[in-house]
Amino acid sequence: MRFLILLSVLFRLTAGLGAQTPTIVLAPDPQTADTRAARILQHYLAAITGQKIALQTGLKVPSEGAVVFLGSHPNLRLVGLQVPPSMPDEAYFIHGKNNAFLIAGGGAPGAEYGVYDLLERLGCRKFSPRDSLIPHVDKLRLPDVPPRLETPAFQYRELHYEPAFDASWARWHRLRTRADKDRDWGMFVHTFRELCPPETYFDSHPEYFSWNGAQWSNGQLCLSNDTVRHLVIAALRQKIAVKPDALYWSVSQNDNYDYCKCPRCAASDSRYGSPAGTLLAFVNAVAAEFPEKTISTLAYQYTRRAPTGILPASNVSICLCSIECNRGQPIADGCPDFARDLAEWSRLTDQLMIWDYVVQFRSYVSPFPNWHTLQPNLQQFKNHGVRMVFEQGSGRDQSEFSDMRAYLLAKLMWNPQADVDSILLDFGKGYYGAAQPAIQNYIRDLTASLQASGSQLLIYGIPQTEKFLTDTLLEKHLIAMLDAEDLLQNDTARQRRLLAARLPMGFARVEKAKTDSRAILDMLSDSPEQCREAFQIFIDNCKEAGFRNLHENGYTPEAYVSDFLAFLERQRTAAASIAYGPELTFPAAPTYAKGDPEELTNRRVGEPDYRYNWLGFQGEHLQAVVRLNSETCTQISVSFLQDQQSWVFFPRKVMFETSLNGQYFEHVYEENINLAPDGQKSVRTVSWSAPNARMAQYVRVTAYNHLNCPAWHSCNGNPCWIFADEIVVR
Repeated sequence: MRFLILLSVLFRLTAGLGAQTPTIVLAPDPQTADTRAARILQHYLAAITGQKIALQTGLKVPSEGAVVFLGSHPNLRLVGLQVPPSMPDEAYFIHGKNNAFLIAGGGAPGAEYGVYDLLERLGCRKFSPRDSLIPHVDKLRLPDVPPRLETPAFQYRELHYEPAFDASWARWHRLRTRADKDRDWGMFVHTFRELCPPETYFDSHPEYFSWNGAQWSNGQLCLSNDTVRHLVIAALRQKIAVKPDALYWSVSQNDNYDYCKCPRCAASDSRYGSPAGTLLAFVNAVAAEFPEKTISTLAYQYTRRAPTGILPASNVSICLCSIECNRGQPIADGCPDFARDLAEWSRLTDQLMIWDYVVQFRSYVSPFPNWHTLQPNLQQFKNHGVRMVFEQGSGRDQSEFSDMRAYLLAKLMWNPQADVDSILLDFGKGYYGAAQPAIQNYIRDLTASLQASGSQLLIYGIPQTEKFLTDTLLEKHLIAMLDAEDLLQNDTARQRRLLAARLPMGFARVEKAKTDSRAILDMLSDSPEQCREAFQIFIDNCKEAGFRNLHENGYTPEAYVSDFLAFLERQRTAAASIAYGPELTFPAAPTYAKGDPEELTNRRVGEPDYRYNWLGFQGEHLQAVVRLNSETCTQISVSFLQDQQSWVFFPRKVMFETSLNGQYFEHVYEENINLAPDGQKSVRTVSWSAPNARMAQYVRVTAYNHLNCPAWHSCNGNPCWIFADEIVVR
């Protein structure tokens, strides 16, 4: 009798396969997760078929049509399907045959992940929160799929890209949502300042904080101080009481290098072979007070190297950060010291998290060909037993190819063995349509140019120094993308996506022009009004393409244009300078502009980035004497950069002197500059003008460095920088 029932059910399920209305079936007492997944599937199947989709709960199995079972059901065996006896958290199981389909999941999200798998097999795509593909199918047939258990490569997958901030996109791509993170994490990285606030303790107890070899600094904590440990434990206990359900609590260094070098900390660092050992001893002691929680800490910058002679406690998680790595090659080839650290940490703990960096932070709208490194890096993390992965992109801001990078990374974070070419081709055809070949060719050629150049690809790089960004390559693909736009005809959505793809090429060409004397002259041949009108197009294009900010500190396209126009005005002034042949009293640092004094009179001015067109002096004053191509002068000016986060400050005083013979100088002007905390990068020009022409054949410029970072700075006591730019005499 049981065999006849089985035949009857199978006959009804396989009859009339031409046009069938899917039915979703839940068990009589379904799990909450299965019910949620069923509602999601019901919504999408209705959109695909244009029909009302039945969702039934109970023992009955539909007598005809396509059937999707969500979760375990008493009659599954009647159609030859069966749920596995157990599944890991977040895993899902699918099996389809004879137009019946089973989806079952482990943990809360598993069944929902299985629903998205089925929907993608039916042709649905969620390219971005704004861009989805839902095909219309009149005659739906569920796919035949052999029994398949899908498990994530990493138990924790967080993607810090704009699409992933949308909960529906994140869940579709099997990632942690912001709500998940807010629930799971009580505190997240760089927490020393919050757990032991310098505003509360530094004035009365500077010994709680870092001794940098010269004085106490509030940059980090003294980790060998017992009182500090008790304060951190007490503060953490209070925070856990407010958010008791959170599992992960970060006890981790602040975002600077100013770790404590007092005798006890230094001895501990030496004993463990790395400051990471001193940090780990401290964190282990804190973790012992909270055995039910996972205490996370950083292996970052000065703590990146694994220690010897100490192990992380069982409830301590290590977050290893790859910030220094060359993104032009997989980590195994391009960053051997990080590969070493990964291997060493993986031998010490099975609670390892990777904080990886996959975007150009200096400029979100800049070419960054790291595509060929994403998969091998994730494979390497998996091979070393990494459990948690945080891929840091451009956050809530759009960046170059951010939708496509986020899409690819999400697939690879679930399965690092996935076929990258197939994923990118599928995305490109759906997202860019007829323009897909132009995108594919550009990425291929840009990557090949990077590899042929042998250049490093750094997350704080700039187009001016990236040899792979050749004018020929940029021009070729700009033209190709403009031609591809014609193929899109009236498809405004895809035209907008193509605009976002080509904007970085135009941006790179403009940035590279700053170091090209001929290009600068071409720009200066236009009036300021003409330049302003041209750059307004850039602002409008950024707005159209969705680029709100150009880097991680909220730098808007409008601010960029304002700075560029100011750069051109300073360039106009510098072009008329009569100064040449600078001689320095104190040598410049060779790291920047090779320490060449000619940088001060080469008629190319700098802007807010100390890595090009600036001459730097660390812990030293600037004094330069320039000669004049005239016997008189009426104006003297010089510009300075401030970037306090990088220890770069305006000088405390600037002085101008003139001379007829280069030996005896007469004071003509000085200006004092007040020093105050300022988180913004900025350029300041110190100028002097004479009412009448002044006899002179030499000018001496002296800028007095503060020598050390000020007391309020996180790295106080360390030698600070001044960066000087063009000395202009007219």
